[in-house]
Amino acid sequence: MKLRIFAAFLVLTLLLTACSGQGTGGTEAATGSPEESAAAGTAQTETTGQPDPTEGEDEIVDLFGSLFPAEGNIPRAKDIVETVQELADNTTRISELNYTWIRGRASMEVLAGTYDAYQTYEAPAESPLQLVYDESEFYNYVLYLPEGYDPADTQTKWPVIYFFHGIGEIGNDLNKLLPYGVLRYLNNGGKLDAIVIAPQCPEGSHWADTDDEEVKLVQFVPEMTAKYNIDTDRMYLTGLSMGGRCTWKVALAMPDTFAAIAVVCGRTNTYEFETIQDMPIWMFHGAQDGTVSFNNINKILPVLDEVDHRYYKLTVYPTMGHEIWNTVYDRQDVYNWLLSQSLSNNQENAS
Repeated sequence: MKLRIFAAFLVLTLLLTACSGQGTGGTEAATGSPEESAAAGTAQTETTGQPDPTEGEDEIVDLFGSLFPAEGNIPRAKDIVETVQELADNTTRISELNYTWIRGRASMEVLAGTYDAYQTYEAPAESPLQLVYDESEFYNYVLYLPEGYDPADTQTKWPVIYFFHGIGEIGNDLNKLLPYGVLRYLNNGGKLDAIVIAPQCPEGSHWADTDDEEVKLVQFVPEMTAKYNIDTDRMYLTGLSMGGRCTWKVALAMPDTFAAIAVVCGRTNTYEFETIQDMPIWMFHGAQDGTVSFNNINKILPVLDEVDHRYYKLTVYPTMGHEIWNTVYDRQDVYNWLLSQSLSNNQENAS
């Protein structure tokens, strides 16, 4: 069951159902006489019939409010985990916290349960993915061409999503990339009205620890634009773990090239976000991540706030660790969000 409820409504729900020091029990509003209400555990005054603030009142803790962003930061991982556990004791298990900042104004949405928008796909008889070796000057890569793509039709341009894999897929065998991220989604029967290009980081290298691959990637992208019928107004980056770090690096290295990025459990070593302040960003992280610490998020958010970044989002999985990528990349809304962004729209709405 899907329960998408805004924080204000959830706080109200909490006020009605959960008081500190109580387990799953709640306090109902008194509707009868003072004697009946007193029997129900609500003390009332003799003169007004209203609850007496000095008698029988338990302190109400605003647990949902404690999850709301404050001064550009969100709560630490430990606090999120503990708060969500306390909420689970009183109401239901929280599976996601979704934060959005639009021109500095923050909002929070909470998901209890799972999406009813998730779809079951039937894997195609043949993989829609092509393994491309030795055709690029820079990388071998996995390629997806959408239904209707015609290489001879150079007038029709298609959006492109660049996907960067994690550290476990480094090497010279493109098959290693297929079980992960966007490629897994497509191999399992998902469809996209976009080209997908997933280069492979070569053996002995790293997407982010050195600048070697960045130098090549900033040349690989225009090489692909020349090779395929790509709409340069709708180019996107996404990646997981090491590939998330790569997403940050390439976005910052080519700030006027990409319409939006989605970063999955990836940190950054560079915080020059003023160069991408109009580029929409969606970050995903597990609060219990022991590989890429969740606390890296609170190094990123204040800087985005300081540079008046126009539009960024964060999805937190409070009960999950590092391996959140199947959960993220199985979501159709991630692709819908990416493909709805464009450079021209970013420029029209520039800060």
